[in-house]
Amino acid sequence: MTDPDLDYFLSIPWCAKLFQQGSDFLTTPAISRQSKESTEDALFAETLKTDDTIRACLSFYRRPAPGATQIDKVHTLLSLGYGVNGHPNVCHGGIVAAIMDEVMGILLTVNKKLENATIKGALVTAYLNIIYLKPVVTPQAVLVTAKLREVKGQKHYIEGSVQDGCGTVLARAEALWIEARVLKEKL
Repeated sequence: MTDPDLDYFLSIPWCAKLFQQGSDFLTTPAISRQSKESTEDALFAETLKTDDTIRACLSFYRRPAPGATQIDKVHTLLSLGYGVNGHPNVCHGGIVAAIMDEVMGILLTVNKKLENATIKGALVTAYLNIIYLKPVVTPQAVLVTAKLREVKGQKHYIEGSVQDGCGTVLARAEALWIEARVLKEKL
């Protein structure tokens, strides 16, 4: 069975080059792109999952060594359409922030799934700062990267960036995510 998002990005030359780096990389569909009865993730699973908004989304990361307790970096390709615009042919800044936050969440999710995972509870964004460097033009595919900078107890400090197909950094982000072990009880 083929992955339509992978097939889509393989049809874009600069994206295809990212997957020609050998078998050291694993791809993963974004769990947040799957509809859930609870309505969790509805923003990315429904509202932003159309041909006019975010047509395709695929994450990949370096295969962890056996026994690894942490994956430091995740990359995500997103195909942005005119439905995410705030200005003509320019993605809305709030959407740029949302996709940065989303890819940071993907990084933490893949870490949580590791066999020797140190993350046990739910994670929430406590702080997110975006620096907009250049307009994120639409339509286009972008590469969003999230990197785990530091972990101090329940605090996860993450950096991120959005790049175009030429490698130009369009936005940067820094965030603090908190592991909230009692999140469900408080809700």
